[in-house]
Amino acid sequence: MKVVGWFPVLTDHQSYTLEALQEVEQCDLKVYVANSVHVERQSQGWVNQHVSLLSPELIPQKRWVKFVIQRLRENQDAVHLFGSPFEQMKMIVVLLLALALGHRVFLISEPYAPVAVGYQNDRLKLVNWCKSKLRPPLYRLYGYLIRYRIEGVFAISCLAVDQYQVIGIPRNKIFPFGYFIPSQNLANSGYFPTENSESKKLKLIFIGNLISRKGLDLLITAVKEVNSKGLSLSLDVYGPGDSNIYDFDQSVVRYSGLIPFGDSQAVILKYDMLVLPSRYDGWGVVVNEALMAGVPVICSNQVGASGVLDKWQCGITFISEDVSDLVDKLKKLLIHTELLNSMRIGARKAGASLEPKIAGHYMNNIIRQGVELAEIPNKYECPWYDC
Repeated sequence: MKVVGWFPVLTDHQSYTLEALQEVEQCDLKVYVANSVHVERQSQGWVNQHVSLLSPELIPQKRWVKFVIQRLRENQDAVHLFGSPFEQMKMIVVLLLALALGHRVFLISEPYAPVAVGYQNDRLKLVNWCKSKLRPPLYRLYGYLIRYRIEGVFAISCLAVDQYQVIGIPRNKIFPFGYFIPSQNLANSGYFPTENSESKKLKLIFIGNLISRKGLDLLITAVKEVNSKGLSLSLDVYGPGDSNIYDFDQSVVRYSGLIPFGDSQAVILKYDMLVLPSRYDGWGVVVNEALMAGVPVICSNQVGASGVLDKWQCGITFISEDVSDLVDKLKKLLIHTELLNSMRIGARKAGASLEPKIAGHYMNNIIRQGVELAEIPNKYECPWYDC
C-alpha cells in the first residue's frame, strides 16, 4: 500500500502514528508539509524529536500549485491522508485538488473550537470571537464540498465525530481517533511513583501553556477552596507563559517552571493526579503522558481525551468552567481514597492502549477496508473511547 500524507506542519504526536502505519505492512509512505516548524509552538518549547525520521518534504512557496498537482498525479494509486485539513487555505486547496483528481482521501481532524478562545495565546480576543461564530457555517460549507468524495475521517474525539456528522459526513465514514506518543522507560528516570496514603495530601500537577484556554485560573480557585474546607491538596504548575497573572502562593499552589521537552512522563510520575481543566482542548496529549506513567487524570468535559477516562475508569471529568463541580470531584477523591488506587489500575491499561502501534494497526485496517469495515459490527471498534 502506498500512502501520502499532507500536513500544515508535522509534529511528533502525528509522526509516531504515521511511522506505526508505515511499519504495519512496510507501506510506502511520503509526507508533504506546508511549514517545517510551528513557530508559535516552537517558541513555547515544543521540540520535534521524531518528525525528521519521516523526511517530510516542504511544499515550495512559489509555484506551489504546480508542485502539488504534479505530486498528486505521480501518486494516483496512493491513499492520501490530510492532517488538520482546514487549518490553512493552502491545505484546503490541496485537499480539493486531490478530490477533483479522484484520489482516495482520508482526513485526520480535531474538532473545531466551539468557544471563543485563542488556540496558542490570549491575544486578538475580538478575532477569536469572530472565528468562533464563523466556524460552524464554514465547516458546513466544507462538508458540502467533500462529503460525497472523501473516503473517511479519522475524527479526534467524540466532539469531532459529532461535528463531522452535523456537516453531513455519513457516520460509517467517521472513525474515532486520537493523538499518540510512545511510552517511555521510566525505570531509570530518577523519579518514583508517589505512594498514596491517607496521611498525605493529594498532589496534583498541571502541565500546559499559561493561557485562558487551559483553564488554570479555574483549577487554582478550586484547589484553594478545597483547602479552605480543611482538606489537603497541593498543585504544582509547569508550563510557558506569564506566571504573574495567576494567584500562586508558592505553598499550596506553586509555579515550578518548565519541564524539558520529552521529560513530562517522568515528572508526572511524582504526582497523584494530573489535572487538565481546559475550557477547550481538541485532544490533550498530556493526558496520554499521564496515563502512560500510570497516573490518573482529572479533566474537563471539553478535553477531547476525556473519553479515554470514561472508557478505562482511569480518571474523572468535570463540567468545563464549573468550579463547584471541580471542587466536588476533588473532595470526593480526598474523602474516598480507595478511588485513586482503582484509577491507577485503569491508567496503566489505558496507557497501554494509547501506544502508536495500536493506532497504526487501527488506521491500516480502516484504510484497507474503509466503509466495508464500518458496516461489519464491532470490526472497527475504537480502542480508546466510546462515542
